[in-house]
Amino acid sequence: MEKIITNSGFDSVNEFMIKLVIPVLLVCVLLFFATMILLPLPFFVPYLFLLAGVFFIFFYPYAIFERKKVDIHENIHLFITYAGTISTLHINRSMLFKKIAEKRKYGEISKTAEKILYFAKSWNLGFAKTCRKIARLSPSTIFADFLDRFAAVLDFGEDLETFLTEEQDAVMDDYETTYKQSLENIKLLEDVFISMTIAVAFAMAAALLLPLIMGISIMVVVRYALLGLIFMDLLLILMIKGFIPTDNLCHDLKVKDEGTKKIYHSLMVVGPISLVLTIFLLVWNRLPFLVSLAIGVTPLLLVGFYAVKEENAVFRRDKAFPAFIRALGGTIYTRQGGIISSLGALRVHDFGVLNPMMINLYRRLKLGSERFRSWFYFAAETGSNLINYFIHIFAESVYLGGNAEKIALIISKNFSRLISLRKLRFQLASGLRGALYGALLGFTVTVYMAVSITQMLADMFAAAFTRTQLQGEVASVVGSILPAIPAIDIVQVNLYIGLMVIIHALMSSIIIKMVDGGNRFAALFDFTIMLWIGAILSWGIPILSQWAFGSMLTVEGGAEGGEIPARELEYEEY
Repeated sequence: MEKIITNSGFDSVNEFMIKLVIPVLLVCVLLFFATMILLPLPFFVPYLFLLAGVFFIFFYPYAIFERKKVDIHENIHLFITYAGTISTLHINRSMLFKKIAEKRKYGEISKTAEKILYFAKSWNLGFAKTCRKIARLSPSTIFADFLDRFAAVLDFGEDLETFLTEEQDAVMDDYETTYKQSLENIKLLEDVFISMTIAVAFAMAAALLLPLIMGISIMVVVRYALLGLIFMDLLLILMIKGFIPTDNLCHDLKVKDEGTKKIYHSLMVVGPISLVLTIFLLVWNRLPFLVSLAIGVTPLLLVGFYAVKEENAVFRRDKAFPAFIRALGGTIYTRQGGIISSLGALRVHDFGVLNPMMINLYRRLKLGSERFRSWFYFAAETGSNLINYFIHIFAESVYLGGNAEKIALIISKNFSRLISLRKLRFQLASGLRGALYGALLGFTVTVYMAVSITQMLADMFAAAFTRTQLQGEVASVVGSILPAIPAIDIVQVNLYIGLMVIIHALMSSIIIKMVDGGNRFAALFDFTIMLWIGAILSWGIPILSQWAFGSMLTVEGGAEGGEIPARELEYEEY
């Protein structure tokens, strides 16, 4: 617990109590009495403030602790690769931590390196002692173990290059284990999400019968179900975002590759068309609500298609990168550091999808462009997030005078392991996509079937009440037993259910992209397909229900009602 509190920004348990626990409890107690005395709210509302305060006190430090741990795990592979490459410069321990502390994009790792450098130099604690103290407070076991091993090496005086070269496999093995564990966590969240979706669907199906039993409005049930579904989807997204390391396939640089430019151009063209078409169909109001919306967003399918195509292109470039970097590093080492001449010699070789980027890099460097800017454009043209990080590690280490062959070998080996792990993530995302499609299908069928049956039963009961009103004594007995059945506005009910399908489809498509780390615009592809599934079911389920149950209700109504025919059930689609 002390480690969690310390990582939350508090120096001690006493400071945690004074600065967080006591103020939060005081505010919650004040809100408790204020709502209980001044506001006419349900009796349980004031107690919710107390419960929220206690939950916040325990959850806040744990969330920060987990966020820092995830941040370290997201960058540990970049850190160990960078440390291994610059160790070929034969630098001392002080310069090593200084270079790592300057890499602010490494997040919590760079902050930790900055702390180690400060305590070791300014407080004269020494690097070995400082590393051991920082390791005990680190939220990441991988990083803590590395710091402990590093401290032992510093005590024994082992060469840094030898140690960091050997540490590549040790840290990457731990990273691989943690990565696979995060994939297992995703599977667990997938099972929880699907179970909760099915539970919400069946709970809503059962709750839709409450108007027939208790006489409450069906809109109350539908609105609470909508809020519950939104809360469930947002909770899962926050859990994935906060507790599972991300692994983005595409970079977020300002300079874009050709595939990303095509995505933006297509969005600028089909976006306004989709918006105008959606507004027209909704105003025209001749088609069901979900059908109109599905037709309106269909042009966005083109944007999603280009995004999926871009994902495949980037992944092919990633697979070609290890061979390219090994060849480049070996050529530079053979030519004694001549990067431009090495790239010129490699032009005769075929590196597949990386050939255009390599030629552009050679031309920029040949023309005297700023060297790091040239490597930046190389990374931008590949569209790959991994290549963006690793190519800058390679360029910086080589230009500082490191051994190009060893640098390329370290980068190539770690990069290949990351690609293997990413393949596992893609397989998991593929299974998750199928599960989410099935969950949406089951949810939509269950809810629309429940609404159709509820409407049929409401019409049947209303017809029965109409018959009993002809007999005064029977009417008084029935009225004392059963509550009055409120009218069901099927148009408004379908509107709310349509909103549920839209929100659930949107959240599901976002979750898929968060898991596989692909291009965010590719979510439009899944969203459009999911929306069409919901639209077809929203139109077909009521018709199927009327065909399946309508004749049965008509026969029963005719048999019981004599000369009074059963009401014909009409379903108005919005």
